[in-house]
Amino acid sequence: MHLHEFFVEGGDPKKSHVLLNITEPATPAEKDKGYFFAICEINNGESKYITKMQEIIDEIENSYYEIPDQENKTSLEVILDKVNKESFALVNPEITLHCIVGAIRQNDILFSLYGHPQMLLFYKIKDGSYKKMDLTEGNQGDDQPRPNQLFSQITQGKIGANDYLFASTPHIVEYFNHDRLQKIITTRPPRQSAEHLQRVLSELKNFISFGGLILHMEKPAESPMAEMRVKPQKGDSKKSLTNLFNTERNTTNMLSPSLFPRIQNKMNDVFKEDETIEDAEEKQKQEYPSAQINSAHLRAHQSQKKQSIDLQEKLRDIIDGIGVAIKFLAKALVWLAMLLYAIISGIFRNILMLLLVITNFRGRRHNIVLEWSQGWKNFMENMKRLPAITKFLLITSVVLTLVFAGSLFYLRMNQKKEAAVKAYTDSVQSIQSKIDNANGDLIPGNTEAALGQITDAQQILNTLPCKTPEQKATCDNLSQEINTAQLKARKVTVVTPQLLADWGVLSPENKVDKIITINNEIIGFSQSTSTLLIYDPVTKNNKVVPSGVSAGGFIAAAVPKENDYVAFLYAGNNIAEFNPQDNSSKKIDAGFPDQNANINSIVVYNRRLYSLDVFNSQIYRHDTIKTGFSMGKEWIKNTGVDLKNGVDLATDGDMFVIAKNGQVFKFTSGVSQPFAVTGIDPPLTSGNEIWTYTDFNYIYILDSANSRLVSVDKNGQFKAQFTAPEFSQLSGMSIDETQNTAFVLAGNKLYQFSLSP
Repeated sequence: MHLHEFFVEGGDPKKSHVLLNITEPATPAEKDKGYFFAICEINNGESKYITKMQEIIDEIENSYYEIPDQENKTSLEVILDKVNKESFALVNPEITLHCIVGAIRQNDILFSLYGHPQMLLFYKIKDGSYKKMDLTEGNQGDDQPRPNQLFSQITQGKIGANDYLFASTPHIVEYFNHDRLQKIITTRPPRQSAEHLQRVLSELKNFISFGGLILHMEKPAESPMAEMRVKPQKGDSKKSLTNLFNTERNTTNMLSPSLFPRIQNKMNDVFKEDETIEDAEEKQKQEYPSAQINSAHLRAHQSQKKQSIDLQEKLRDIIDGIGVAIKFLAKALVWLAMLLYAIISGIFRNILMLLLVITNFRGRRHNIVLEWSQGWKNFMENMKRLPAITKFLLITSVVLTLVFAGSLFYLRMNQKKEAAVKAYTDSVQSIQSKIDNANGDLIPGNTEAALGQITDAQQILNTLPCKTPEQKATCDNLSQEINTAQLKARKVTVVTPQLLADWGVLSPENKVDKIITINNEIIGFSQSTSTLLIYDPVTKNNKVVPSGVSAGGFIAAAVPKENDYVAFLYAGNNIAEFNPQDNSSKKIDAGFPDQNANINSIVVYNRRLYSLDVFNSQIYRHDTIKTGFSMGKEWIKNTGVDLKNGVDLATDGDMFVIAKNGQVFKFTSGVSQPFAVTGIDPPLTSGNEIWTYTDFNYIYILDSANSRLVSVDKNGQFKAQFTAPEFSQLSGMSIDETQNTAFVLAGNKLYQFSLSP
C-alpha cells in the first residue's frame, strides 16, 4: 500500500481551514485496525470551533483503536454513533463543514463523511484502462442525512489490485475535474501525483486551504469478489442506498465484501490462546506488511494501556530513584555536618588562640606561639620526608586547583560579560524596533499606537547602562531618535522665534507680564506698574508710555474689533480706557452686581464688555454707555458651574474660560456646553491664557508650565503645539491668524514665530 498526502494552507484560516490526520498503528493488536485517517475542511469557523473539531477527531482516533469491534458493528460505527449524539451542536448553518473519517485495514476501507468532500475510486478494467467511481454519490440523493448529525452513515468495502483511491476537500474539483484527476493519478506514481497537485494548488495563493490523500494498492487482493456494503444509521435514505448498490454492481466487481475478515477475526480469537506472542507478532508482520507512507501529518498511535504500563514503570523508577537520592542525601548531610563542625570548631579555636596571643591572658602568649611554631616545623618536616614524586604531585594538584578555580572564575566573569553585552544589544535592537514601529504607525495617523511604542522604547532606554564612551554615544543617539519620534507623534513644532524686543534691557524697572495687540502695535503691561511698553512691528521701534492712571498695575486687557481703544482691568475691579491715538488714559465706569466680585479677565465683543468673576463663578455682560459700561448682568444661566480657578476669558460668540488646571469651559447663550481638549500629549494640566475670535479657525492656549503654545479646533480636537528653548518663561501671547503669526512674551522678551507646523 502506498499512501501519499498533499496539503496547501490558504491565506485566511478563518475563511478556510483544513485538518489532515493520518495515524499509524503502533502495536500488533492495533495493526489489525489499520491506518486511521481524517480530512476536514472548515469554512467561516472561529478558532474555538476548529479546536473543538480537532478534539472530536482525536477522540474518534483514540476510541477507534481502544474499542473492539462488535458482532454487527465495527468500532468506527460505535464511535460515530456516540459522536453524533454528543456533538450535534457542531452542525451550524453559518459554518460550512466537509469531513471524511475512516480507516484502511489492508484491502478493507471503511469511512463516513459529512458535507460534500471528494472521494473517488479509479479501478482498472479488463482492457487495462481505468474507470472512476464517485464514492460520495450515496450522500447526494434526494433524501439527505439528518441535519443534526455529523456522520449519519458508514461505508465499508475492499479495494482491488492496482486501484487508486482519492480523498480530498471539496474545493479541489474547482481546479481539477474528475477526468483530469483520473488522468493525473492513474498515469504516474502516487508520490508524483500528490506533489503535482500540491505544487499547482500552492501557486493559486488565495484564501482557500486544500488537503487530501492518494492511496494505491500494488498487490492484488486475494478475493475476486466485489461488494460495497453501507450500514445506515437512523434517518438514512433508502433511495441513496439502492443507488449505491446499483453503482457497485456496475464497477466490474471492484470492491470485495467485508464479511470474511470478521469471520476470520472470530476464528483467530478462538485459536489465539495456542499462539505465542512471538508467533502473533510474526503473523502480524506477514499479514500486514508495512505501508509506504509519505505524510507530514503521520503520527503513531500511542495505546492508552501501553501508556499506563509505561507510567507505572516510570513511577516505580522514580520511587526507586527517590529512595537512592534520600540515602545519598542523608550520607551527604552527615559528612557535611562533620565538615562544618570541623571548620567551625577550628575557626573558633584559632580565633580564641589569637585573642589569647593578643591579650597575653595568663601569660599564655609564649606557649601558643611556640605551639604554632612547632606545628609549622612539624609540617615542614613532614613535607621534607615526603618522596619527590609525592611533593611534585601535591604541588601540581595545588597549582591545578588554583588554575581550575581561576579558570572557573574567569569563565563565570566572561559569561556575565557576554550576557550583559547580549542583553545590551537586544535592548538596543528592541528600542530601535519600537522607534521604527512608531514611525510606521504615524504614516496612517495612528498616534496613540505610536506614542505607546515610544513610551516602551523610553522605558527600555532608562534601564540601559550608559557608562562607557561607546554606550554613552549609543544612548545619546537613541534618546535623540526617541525625542524626534515623540515630537512627531505629539505634533510638536520646535520653532526658531525671532526676537523683536528685549524690554528687560529697554526698561529694567518695568517688568512686563502680558501683551495685547491694537492697530498692529503690541502693548506690554504688568500688574506691578501702570507704565506701558509699546512695540511697532512696522517701524521696529520701542517706546515707554506712562498710562496716567494712578494704579499699581494692570491685571487684564481687552480690545474691541474696531481697534479704537484698549480696556485695562486694574485693582478694585476698575476699568481704564487707553486711547492709542494720543496714548492717553482715563478711568471709565463699570459696575458689578456683587460687591464681593473678583474680576480677573475681560473681553470686548460687539461693543459689550464681558467680565469673569471667579469669586461667584459668573460672567457679567456690560452694555456700552457714554461714561463707559453699565452695571453688569449675570450672563451664565447654569448653576453649579465652578469657575473659581478660571484665569482667562475668550469669545467668538460662545464664551471659553480656561482654568489653572488646563480645563476649558464653553458656554453658549449663557448655558454650559460639553467641551474637552482631546488628542494632545502630554495632556493639558495647566493654562495661562486662552484666545479666539469670530474670524479665527482655532482656539489658542498658552501653557507656560510646559513651555508651549497649543492650538485646537472649535470642537476641542488637538491641531498642533509649538515650543522653543526660549519659551522657558512664557507669560503672554497675541495671535494674528490672518498672517499666520504668533507673538509671545517670555522672560521680558517679545518673540515672533510662524504658526505653520
